[in-house]
Amino acid sequence: MPLTYSVQEDSLLLTVSGGLTIFQAAERKPELLHALTLVQPRVVLDLAGVDEIDTAGIQLLLLLRRELAEQDRQLEIGAYSPAVVAALDLLQLHERFGPAEVLLPPAGEHA
Repeated sequence: MPLTYSVQEDSLLLTVSGGLTIFQAAERKPELLHALTLVQPRVVLDLAGVDEIDTAGIQLLLLLRRELAEQDRQLEIGAYSPAVVAALDLLQLHERFGPAEVLLPPAGEHA
C-alpha cells in the first residue's frame, strides 16, 4: 500500500511507502489531497518507507506543505528514508521540512 492514514487524537498520520517519482506522483496527489479533508490540525508524514523519490515527489511534498499552511495546519515529518534525505540534501530543502528521525535500513540491506 503506497499511502495509508490513521487518526490519532489531534493528529493525522500519513504513511507513504514505495516510489514517489514522476510515475507515482500523479496517483499519490489525489490521495494526499483527499486525506487533507480530515480535520486534524496536525499532520504527521511518515516517509520512512519511500524507496525512491525525484523532483516530482518533492513537488508533491511541497504542495502538501503549502495546502496545510493555507488551512493553518501544521505538517511534521515523522521519519525520512535515506532516499528522501538524499533528495532533500541534493535540493537543499531540509529547512522547509524540519528535523526528523532518519530510519536506516536494517543491517545487511542497502538503500
